[in-house]
Amino acid sequence: MYHDVIQNPPPTVTLDTFDSLFAQCLPKPQAERWTEIAWETELWPARQRSAQENKPLFLWAMNGHPIGCV
Repeated sequence: MYHDVIQNPPPTVTLDTFDSLFAQCLPKPQAERWTEIAWETELWPARQRSAQENKPLFLWAMNGHPIGCV
């Protein structure tokens, strides 16, 4: 496995290529559209709001540690 790294080394980052590579790592505006939604963080207020606005309720639930350290 180590020999694969040597045969296919990563590109060298220079002052000329850094800005382009850095820009590729940043999230694109369309990928962050979910942050524009007025999310509710409590179930009961969300249920009341969905009933008042006659809109469906999207519930995201999970079990375990939030970063997967179980």
